[in-house]
Amino acid sequence: MDAAGYLYRDRGICMNKSKLLDWAELIDRLRIYPRLFLTACFIWTVWLSMMLVHWYTTLSKEDRSLEATGFGSITFVAVLGFLKLVYQTYTDAGHNYDISPTATVKTTSTIQTSEVTP
Repeated sequence: MDAAGYLYRDRGICMNKSKLLDWAELIDRLRIYPRLFLTACFIWTVWLSMMLVHWYTTLSKEDRSLEATGFGSITFVAVLGFLKLVYQTYTDAGHNYDISPTATVKTTSTIQTSEVTP
């Protein structure tokens, strides 16, 4: 790296380290990849739920047994549970800008002992 902050690589490629770090911080702050993953999971959940409803409604009355109903409901709950897990992970990993820094409180305590003689 030279004094201007440029990194030199093989074949004459020149990169500015501070500019790359600024882009990385922007992508991290905007949380682009987690939002794309969350959107893809939501679309997959909607699609799978639609396919599940379509499958169940096209069954004949004889085929709508307890097993088919159980399979449909368990699959639906599992898919929604997966989406909830993905969303919870997304929200827990975010930075909360509303919280002010916590204040440090120092507490001390003293122990007094006294001797009692009968």
